[in-house]
Amino acid sequence: MRLFAIIGFCLVGWWNAQAEAPALLPYKSAHWKQTVTIGAATPAKGQKVEAELWFLKPNNMRVVTVVEGKRQVIVIKSGTALIFEEGTPTGMKMPLKQQMLDQLAQYTEVFSKLDTWKKAKTGEEKLGGKACEIYGFSDKSGGQTTTGKVWLWTEKNFPMRMTLEAQGQSVTVEHNDVQVNEEVSPAMFEAPAGVKFVELPSGAGK
Repeated sequence: MRLFAIIGFCLVGWWNAQAEAPALLPYKSAHWKQTVTIGAATPAKGQKVEAELWFLKPNNMRVVTVVEGKRQVIVIKSGTALIFEEGTPTGMKMPLKQQMLDQLAQYTEVFSKLDTWKKAKTGEEKLGGKACEIYGFSDKSGGQTTTGKVWLWTEKNFPMRMTLEAQGQSVTVEHNDVQVNEEVSPAMFEAPAGVKFVELPSGAGK
């Protein structure tokens, strides 16, 4: 599916997720918009992937990616995934599979690494009006080394920006419109009205 291709493309290779459940965030709730720019010396010339994410403790997630102007959605709740495109009458419902969990973890695994990265402080800067501390880091995973910087929103310990380099490729991750530990409606993780979901058996998608 094109949706999975976009999700896997965002940060695949930077971190190798091994979780057996969606990576949990260290917040009770969160909502943010993400822009990932891949493979260019300057962000303006790179290939961009945009997404919007919602999280509600303990393991509810909604990920919306924009593909050719269309908003494609994955909703994770209680071990089940709903997959659909906004504005269409049908979608898929399926049990979570390891492959899907690994792809979704590309968005969330970074949050488990923040404390290990907070060692080499290189400066401070405000991003979107939020005071951030800047840390340089080096991360080894899967036999490769990734170096980069992370701009951490000091008050919420949330990464507002990351720049990464590995094997000659660069990635810049920007987070905007960030809300942490503010109200996220449980309705965001329910099946949308008017959409008929085809339920796939547990053995599908292996």
